Amino acid sequence: MDAEQLDWLEFADLVNRAAYAAPAMAAALLTKALGLWRGRPLADIPHAAFARGLARRLTELHTFARRELIRAHLELGHPDLALPIAERLSEERPDDPAAAKTLAEVRARMRERSGHVLLRREFSDLRVTLLVQHGDLFDQNDANLVAGFSDTFDTATENDVVIAQDSVQGQLLHRIYAGDRGELDRQLKNGLRGVERLSREERQDKQRGKLIRYPLGTVVPLPLPGRRIFALAYSRQSNDLVARSTPADLRRALNSLWASVAVHGLHRPVAIPIIGSGLARVTELSREQLVIMIVDTFLAACRRAPTSPELRIVVRTEEQAKLRMDDVERFIETLGNDGRGPHA
Repeated sequence: MDAEQLDWLEFADLVNRAAYAAPAMAAALLTKALGLWRGRPLADIPHAAFARGLARRLTELHTFARRELIRAHLELGHPDLALPIAERLSEERPDDPAAAKTLAEVRARMRERSGHVLLRREFSDLRVTLLVQHGDLFDQNDANLVAGFSDTFDTATENDVVIAQDSVQGQLLHRIYAGDRGELDRQLKNGLRGVERLSREERQDKQRGKLIRYPLGTVVPLPLPGRRIFALAYSRQSNDLVARSTPADLRRALNSLWASVAVHGLHRPVAIPIIGSGLARVTELSREQLVIMIVDTFLAACRRAPTSPELRIVVRTEEQAKLRMDDVERFIETLGNDGRGPHA
């Protein structure tokens, strides 16, 4: 066969050329090379003596190509493109420290791009990282997201009457579902099948919004490619369209949330706003106490079962000045590597 007929020769040539190319050209060459990969090389002749050595070299070159493509994407400022490659490499090589280090670097670059870290703590016994950072929740493209809802799972944002457009629910509708309320409602309805309904309001009593009420703590994992949005009911929306919650309601809802994340979260990082600090405010708790409750319930869940490798509490920039991080940090400092307090 001529060299042009052997795809493994083309693959090797593209990878070798990429090793000496500038980042943009390297990314293009490596993407083309990896597009030729169809799985184990020479799989139809596994017992041929010449095939074993060649297959091993090609597999090593494939790993090298993926690492080089990750590097090129990072140099070009595209950690989001590097992330799925790094995750796959880490999954395939769980005992490879280099693969784990690369994945950690890519995730760190994602965090640098999407928000500034205010607090970071590693809980080594749980293999969990805690971050508090300011930024935009919807920029956390490598993470599952948490969106708080009322017990009616309302989604209408017209004129800010039922749901405010700048709330997390409103941003979820417009930024993730491009304003397609029908699609969001369809996914919520699918997720709520099998959930026991508490009651149904009459239209004369609740003149706007949805009428069916679900138990507080109901969680609906909304599917996105490679991750999930966890819609969490933690407040009750009265018929005058005011959402209210209590510390006990919130704690119960958070416990349900982490149980759902453990099952449906694909073991990805989880990004959550300061639940309970918005319009559906838990008035009895300060922002600091809300953050501490989120951390406390998450770590308790991680002690029971693997839940997520990373929790990010994302503080909106306008909220940052209202959050006393020194109070939060003092609480975090009292926790051991297993996430327990000194008197646990």
